Amino acid sequence: MALPEEIQKAQKIPTAFVIFGATGDLSRKKIFPSFFELFKAGLLSENFKIVAAARSKFSNQDFRQTIKERVKIQDTGAWEKFAELVSYVSCDVAENANLDLINKRLEEYEKEIGQCTQRIFYMAISPYIYANSFENLGKHQMHLGCKAHGVPAKIVIEKPFGHNLESAQKLTGILNKYFTQKQIFRIDHYLGKETVQNIFAFRFGNEIFEPVWNKDFIDHVQITLAEPEGIERRGEYYDKAGALRDIVQNHLLQLVAIATMDAPQRFDQEAIRAKKLAIVKNIIKMKPDEVAKATVRAQYEGYLNEEKVAKDSQAETFAALKLHIDTPRWQNVPFYLRTGKMLTGKVSSIIFSFKEKGHKIFENFWDKPMPNHVILQIQPQEGIGIRLVAKKPGLSTSLEPVDMEFCYKTSFDVAQPDAYERLLIDIIVGDQTLFLGQVEESWKFIDPIEEVWAKGKPKLETYKPGSWGPEAANELIEKDGRMWLAPLLTICKI
Repeated sequence: MALPEEIQKAQKIPTAFVIFGATGDLSRKKIFPSFFELFKAGLLSENFKIVAAARSKFSNQDFRQTIKERVKIQDTGAWEKFAELVSYVSCDVAENANLDLINKRLEEYEKEIGQCTQRIFYMAISPYIYANSFENLGKHQMHLGCKAHGVPAKIVIEKPFGHNLESAQKLTGILNKYFTQKQIFRIDHYLGKETVQNIFAFRFGNEIFEPVWNKDFIDHVQITLAEPEGIERRGEYYDKAGALRDIVQNHLLQLVAIATMDAPQRFDQEAIRAKKLAIVKNIIKMKPDEVAKATVRAQYEGYLNEEKVAKDSQAETFAALKLHIDTPRWQNVPFYLRTGKMLTGKVSSIIFSFKEKGHKIFENFWDKPMPNHVILQIQPQEGIGIRLVAKKPGLSTSLEPVDMEFCYKTSFDVAQPDAYERLLIDIIVGDQTLFLGQVEESWKFIDPIEEVWAKGKPKLETYKPGSWGPEAANELIEKDGRMWLAPLLTICKI
């Protein structure tokens, strides 16, 4: 089978990835394993180099061994070849220590292969040291890339980008001194999930859905991102961020934008990002009195005993809110969002609940309305479901809901790439479609909520680990005559 054009292009581009924070969990759990999978599949350039950079002292061999322990290795021969692409440099990008060694290592590699590489700097570091790190890259002219042939570098940034609007604007100002928008890749791995990508095909490639994708037919929308794990070893970061900044500001608002955006005039990165941005700009900002009524914040029992968490911490590990989008398509349609740690299961889904008009010919055959639903599920298994009403077999007329499912795992005889694998390829070829654009607009929505929460309103609820969060989250939606549907509508149970 012929490879997509962008993959063929990636295979021909000499590339050097510098991974700052190479000893951290993100690098070990996601970035290096993804590169290894791409390498085994033959999807990387023949001239490909990874320079791992962190403060710890390692030899090349010792660092490769630490990565090997994290990567699922079935082919030892492939691992040995991949390991040869990785070298290690001890440096501190935030403190401007030994960055000249990075430039030297890159120049040595380019001299070895006899040509320039595109240099890509992956900032897998704490977001609290971004500002100094960006400035230090500029001081060493690392943003210029391979200066000999004018190949500018790229920079990859993990979320969150800032902790409020002011800090995000400051970071943007620093970045813009050195990097153009085409050089900046703000990564959000949720946008690399197959189901998220398939939303475009589902909506705009199937004429039966787009005509009803609006306020006239849809009653409300629910987005849930639930995690059974706690904060693990991220106490120092999480206690400053909380669920609203960590998940809602980026993941959930981006899912809202992708699922509700108007059709772009053309299928390219600029047009798609413009339509997503238009949605985020039109999310109605809450007034202080609205925040207390339309949001819920909570903390799981036992959080205060977690490592590197303040004993009097008010950080929320659960957040729920109701929002509206001020566009002709979505006016007055409520969107209910919730996310949390230590919940019952791992569920990520977008559920569109359609209006139930009470079809008169069937009004005597059901006890309560059975609205149609479209489920776009990201986890635990990726897929799309539709809940319909059907007649139950038998001599009498009795109606019951039934589910139709499309599951990626069983529908295609093709390996499903990890989100990071897809996004790493997009970075190499320069496709920004699945990356965050301007983040300032999302902070304009989040900041007013954070300001009210900082004053203790609404009160910080608690919930038991293994539950679906505090009762206040149920009350938030039930007072509107609705209920949370995930995991009731969880699909693809395979």
